Amino acid sequence: MRQYNNILVIIEPKRDQQLALERAIQIARFNPKVTITALRLIYNFTNEIRFLGKKTERDTHQDAEEATKAEVDRQIADTLALHPEVKDLNIKIVPKLKWVSDIADGMLEETNSGLYDLLIKGANHHGILDSIIFTPHDWFLLRHAIIPVVIAKEHPWDESNSIVVAVDFTSSEKQMMNILLLREAQLLATITKSHIHLVNSAPVIMPTVMLEVPNYAPELYAESILAEHKRRIIEFAKIHNIPENHCHIAEGMPDDVLPKLCQKLHANTVFIGSLGRSGVGAALVGNTCEEIVDFINADLFVLNRKTVDHDANTPHAPE
Repeated sequence: MRQYNNILVIIEPKRDQQLALERAIQIARFNPKVTITALRLIYNFTNEIRFLGKKTERDTHQDAEEATKAEVDRQIADTLALHPEVKDLNIKIVPKLKWVSDIADGMLEETNSGLYDLLIKGANHHGILDSIIFTPHDWFLLRHAIIPVVIAKEHPWDESNSIVVAVDFTSSEKQMMNILLLREAQLLATITKSHIHLVNSAPVIMPTVMLEVPNYAPELYAESILAEHKRRIIEFAKIHNIPENHCHIAEGMPDDVLPKLCQKLHANTVFIGSLGRSGVGAALVGNTCEEIVDFINADLFVLNRKTVDHDANTPHAPE
């Protein structure tokens, strides 16, 4: 199991509240070894302004860096001031500026540099056109990051609230993802003393041919689907020492069921796997993770295929 000793935080420009930095500080309360890197990306506009001379370009870069560094230092100080409980912990926060020609690529390059165990980024609000035509920065990171990504939401982060793991038993690959998600959730639960709950949805999609079967009762079919999902989640819970009353299942599609269950459980963090689709398929179809990101009022902790493959090939310190 990985340890969160090096956390990368994306500092958002023109935002008074830095949600990602707040989450990192709250995690650091439980692990004094944590180093937080506060990354602020600066768009390299000089490539688009050809008439600048070299000296003017250097001076412009220096002025922009000094102003941005001062802003980041202020944002760090303001965020720490909001958490007086960490005043005596001497949390190590290192500001870092990075010039980039593309914001999304710059974030991903730093994320996948091998220097960090966890990325935390504040949530962006997605419009209908954004989700169809464009790939917002956080979705881009969810698909391509090789370390876990936390999308922080604006909500009270209380250790007494629950940690939710969204499990899926529809394929062997997803069952393996269930185990990996639970391991990450157990690490967070250990340091925050929160309780883990498992949630699952049971979509009931009746084959058309079944409608032609004489004396067939659709409600019995739905009950059998729900019973099978319940059996699987309870078996999984027993293997991993999760109490049966911490298993929750409801009939319906994931994008409808999961947000309601998370609200009912007062979740502050939801662990979910992402298929990491890209291209037209991702823009038009998406996946469960991306379909529910806007509808869960909790931090989203996401693992994708690239994260899993990278973790499998990376040696970790003994537990």
